[in-house]
Amino acid sequence: MRANKENVTCHVMLLPDKNKAKFGNLFKEFVLVGKNIPEEEHESKFIHKGMIYISIFIQIVLKHLSKPLKIFQHFLEDSLNYGVTQRDSEKYYTLLGCLDPRLDLDKTLKRGDSKYYPSLAMMASKLAYENKAVINAAITNHWKMEFLEFYNFYNEFQHKCTTQAFLCREKNSDGDVIVVAFRGTSMFVAEDWSTDFDFSWVKIDGMGKGHMGFMMALGLNKFSKNHDDYLGDFSGSWPKKMDHNPQQPLAYYTIREKLKEMIANSNKNTKFIVTGHSLGGALAILFPAILALHGEEELLNRLEAVYTFGQPRVGDAEFGHFVKDNLRKYDIKYYRIVYGYDIVPWVPLDNTMMTFKHFGRCIRFNCLYHGKIIEEEEEQDPNIIFWLIKGFILTLINFIVARVSAVYELVRGFSIGFTRGPDYREGWTLTCLRIIGIFSSSFINHFPQDYVNSTMLASKDLFKHCPKLPN
Repeated sequence: MRANKENVTCHVMLLPDKNKAKFGNLFKEFVLVGKNIPEEEHESKFIHKGMIYISIFIQIVLKHLSKPLKIFQHFLEDSLNYGVTQRDSEKYYTLLGCLDPRLDLDKTLKRGDSKYYPSLAMMASKLAYENKAVINAAITNHWKMEFLEFYNFYNEFQHKCTTQAFLCREKNSDGDVIVVAFRGTSMFVAEDWSTDFDFSWVKIDGMGKGHMGFMMALGLNKFSKNHDDYLGDFSGSWPKKMDHNPQQPLAYYTIREKLKEMIANSNKNTKFIVTGHSLGGALAILFPAILALHGEEELLNRLEAVYTFGQPRVGDAEFGHFVKDNLRKYDIKYYRIVYGYDIVPWVPLDNTMMTFKHFGRCIRFNCLYHGKIIEEEEEQDPNIIFWLIKGFILTLINFIVARVSAVYELVRGFSIGFTRGPDYREGWTLTCLRIIGIFSSSFINHFPQDYVNSTMLASKDLFKHCPKLPN
């Protein structure tokens, strides 16, 4: 089928329904897949599909771990929030909120400073992990902005609400700025991890392949089994017009209509920015991609910038070219920010097995909070053996350097409160994680703390000019 702006139908890799699949049946179906692939395409497609079956296996495991993770989350966070009995209270924080309890924006930055909106975007991305009461209180009392709405969006494929986001507005005489912040992966929520590991793909004509899990989280429509074009449990579409159940709101459509309503009722200079950390960063860059797919020129002309922090890969090279072309067309700034040895921006893999690629240059910060603009990723060698050898050597080098950086980050945690001010002081919980980080720095580097510090302590010149998008 050919895509059009009114009703975009997606071609999806057909796989077993992970909600019903069992371990034994999964293995049998994988063997059958190998027999049905043409010999000339056997190596690449068999390995690719094999990787996706592994992802389904992980998702099945996560489904069984959902309740134990939830119990552990409540035990841990209740302990950290000792004395606060209501989990929906403005004084009850998630683990990430306890690790970095900052709610105030950097008081040294004012609107017009090059670091102001990157810093605001990261604080919004961090705040998105908290409950509605905490978000409302922080925006209203600390940021002195208008809290608009907190959303809990429905996922038609997981049959539950799994995607969260909030909107706030900064009012200015020369034009308001609306902030759309998507929540990232919650550490103890199995559904979020399942979304991350669902790296089968959705192919849209003229747009390329996108990450299936992220597409579903954003609001990909699931076909009814009675629909003539139904292709299985993983088929979906992106219709431009969608009448969805108000009790089961879909992220893309709800936010799109809310933005249209607010922009229609505001002055002509009103702009908006989209941001997110981790999974939230993936949704942040996918949002304008679907707007472009539907030809939503009015909103795209009002979109000032997209800020992502620790963002995973979201599509293939064709998808990247589609997004870059539209970002250039509507003059939308795209800041993809990565700290240290954060592992999330390295997944899903970029090789013949997975075909996912980042697009555009990124701003990478080291453990000294010095940022540098890094060129767009190069094409990986199609030879899997060469890729594995090269990857092993680079991994070994990075392992050694990462250990040194982790030790420095631990030591820095004791002194930064004195050298940079009390706002940067690190508590005992984060210190414990810094110790763990010596053995797993790629995991610890993904936490929001260092991303907040990076945007606040970056050089004044770093964000003056957005990294240009290569052709």
